[in-house]
Amino acid sequence: MKPQVDVLLTNRWATFNCDPEIQVRLKRYFRYEAPGSHFSEAFRTGQWDGFHYLLQRGRVSAALFNQRQKELAKKFDLRISDHRQIPKFKDLASEGLRPYQIAGLKQMIAASSSGGIVLVATGAGKTRMAGAYFKRLIGAGVFICDELALLEQSRKALEAEIGEEIGVVGQGKFNPARITVATSQTLHRHRNKKEFRKWFKTIAVTITDELHVEINQRSVEIIQQIAPQASFGLTATLELEKAHIRFPAIALYGPVVFRYPIHEGVEEGYLSRGVVCQVEFWDPLVGKAPAYATVAAGGDGLETKVWIEAGSPPAEYRRRICLNKARNESIEGIIREGLKRGRKVVCLVDWKLHLKTLDRRFQDIPHYSLSGEVQSSTRLEAMKKMDTGELSLILASKVFAKGVDVSTVDMILDASGLPSRNNALQRYGRGTRKGKGKSGLIYIDIADRGNCFSSASHARLSALRQIKAPILTISWNHNPETILDQSLAVLSSSTSS
Repeated sequence: MKPQVDVLLTNRWATFNCDPEIQVRLKRYFRYEAPGSHFSEAFRTGQWDGFHYLLQRGRVSAALFNQRQKELAKKFDLRISDHRQIPKFKDLASEGLRPYQIAGLKQMIAASSSGGIVLVATGAGKTRMAGAYFKRLIGAGVFICDELALLEQSRKALEAEIGEEIGVVGQGKFNPARITVATSQTLHRHRNKKEFRKWFKTIAVTITDELHVEINQRSVEIIQQIAPQASFGLTATLELEKAHIRFPAIALYGPVVFRYPIHEGVEEGYLSRGVVCQVEFWDPLVGKAPAYATVAAGGDGLETKVWIEAGSPPAEYRRRICLNKARNESIEGIIREGLKRGRKVVCLVDWKLHLKTLDRRFQDIPHYSLSGEVQSSTRLEAMKKMDTGELSLILASKVFAKGVDVSTVDMILDASGLPSRNNALQRYGRGTRKGKGKSGLIYIDIADRGNCFSSASHARLSALRQIKAPILTISWNHNPETILDQSLAVLSSSTSS
């Protein structure tokens, strides 16, 4: 006979009422192994079993409970008392929306008892889907992003779709409306202020943009304090096959309720075709990277001097990626060849040092060099100038990988050398929007060979295969003309087929 478990279900929580021994058994259904836990001191000394448990004090996220309910029902007699309140919606025509956007909108509305994850390709209109949802929502909602540049970009997009004034909370402003855009930093920093707490009580739905960078304690505290009837997360990529990503994401937003990948957008003609060209760079440097001193932010926020050991990963990255003269010459050569052929080029790096190093190589060419330290207005200006044809080159750090909207960019060069599968897909996606006069995207990936970053290039290539774009591999031999010729040939063949 199955043990009985009474469950009180609200929009945000599933609370269990059962014997403590049964709760111990239940906890196993809501846990995931922490990456690298076996190397921790606590694990080695037997003080920790290596798992994070999301069932705490008898309650767990309602979304996670819903996702695990069928599995739980096999072992327990669940007696559910459902107290969820479901938002109400207007029945409006879906004029102007694409078929997949209409399908996604219907799925979001159907999932509004708790929320869910919307996985839609970059450039396919996630913000427009959010706007269509908010337009139909009877009640208040907030669209959360983590970038000031995205705040204004999102406000304009939502205003155009909904047809009403959109409130702003962020950048020193507190002007909420029925539908509001807000930065996660502002919401978290001021969440305990009286005016914020009062506003939070009115919010029925939250939609978080770029959720892959928002699965953190800050987001947990924001969503828990607002306690909306439904919370949705938007992203183009999410490594849900990894338990340490899947469990927190579902706990915060819910399961995946809609998918629309890049290759479907390309096949249906809504996104640009592209070609991936992995340029193999054989590293001529030998020996161990030397030690060096740098500065980093300490726990108090103040900069402090840090000594980086010789041969350590940061030392190797600095020497072989950021300051590698031969590697940077290959990057410069490919970019200049692309510009010569009239391409709108974005070069992506990770470290600010690498950005500055490349910036010095293009002093003779009008361009923008964008990092997190650059004001959001400057970043928006750069994007606008590229779309209007006034600018052909942007050098950017990781800031460009989040919600950037440049429809005319038709050549992206990833010089980061890092293994992140999510970043590879996000960066490719920044070039998939259709633009005036755009024939398709050339995506160049600098693939390191002969050093410790070789495996990272294989990880990126594995991720890029998901796009189902044609892929070619060319070794760097001071041959930027060949790289562009072959890439354009493959792109032309792909576009005409």
